[in-house]
Amino acid sequence: MDELARLADTYGSGKLRLTVEQNIIIPNVENSKLDALLNEPLLKDKFSLEPSILMNGLVACTGNQFCRQAIIETKARALKVTEDVERLVSVTWPVRMHWTGCPNTCRHVQVADIGFMGCMARDENGKPCERADIFLGGRIGSNFHLGELYKKAVPCKNLVPVVADILVEHFGAVPREREDGED
Repeated sequence: MDELARLADTYGSGKLRLTVEQNIIIPNVENSKLDALLNEPLLKDKFSLEPSILMNGLVACTGNQFCRQAIIETKARALKVTEDVERLVSVTWPVRMHWTGCPNTCRHVQVADIGFMGCMARDENGKPCERADIFLGGRIGSNFHLGELYKKAVPCKNLVPVVADILVEHFGAVPREREDGED
């Protein structure tokens, strides 16, 4: 946040705006400063201004790292699952994926194309493990519709192939060609 504040002070009016979709806006950047801002390492290396289609629609609550009510870790997992899924399938139109760590659903999983709600359940050895209920079909706007439960308590370690299959079956994704020896 310190680096974002520095960018806002250097290139804008010293203000930052946060959107409900977890985007950051630096308002009042003069056109003459835009190229320099876009070449800042933070924007080139960490916060891409042109994220992939799936990354662009990805939001997550803070998860159990910062929230006592969250059951599972969300932010790092959402990024990792999305990165891994992008290696498996190619998506041609935006898909909104929302992650929330608990039933309070701070990230509104029921209005996402694909929603993940954290839960715990026992694994095959009887030990508690992080899982996610998956919701499909949520929409916002004039055709508002709450997503419906698609799969319950999917172990988080198994989410990548499940999400890839959902994207192929419901969102027109195409499996990527895989090189020999690639896992």
